Amino acid sequence: MSRVRGFPENGDLVVCTVKNVKNFGAFVTLDEYDDREGFVHVRDIASGWVKYIRDFVREGQKIVCKVLGVDSTKGHIDLSLKSVNEHQ
Repeated sequence: MSRVRGFPENGDLVVCTVKNVKNFGAFVTLDEYDDREGFVHVRDIASGWVKYIRDFVREGQKIVCKVLGVDSTKGHIDLSLKSVNEHQ
């Protein structure tokens, strides 16, 4: 059940579904934002060095990310997985 919404705000926590994992990062859809697409750069996957990104995320996985930046004119949403702690 996705709601029609604009863009999240910087600092928001968003529920995402991982769609495509590359060596440089992961493309996700934002579940609560009409499946709008976002991107998690490999540097924002985990604190520390990420050798194999698939050790942290895989296609189809639900993750909670923090919004780092939004460019609504280009439709880009930059996200971070590492800045969300377990209890959030």
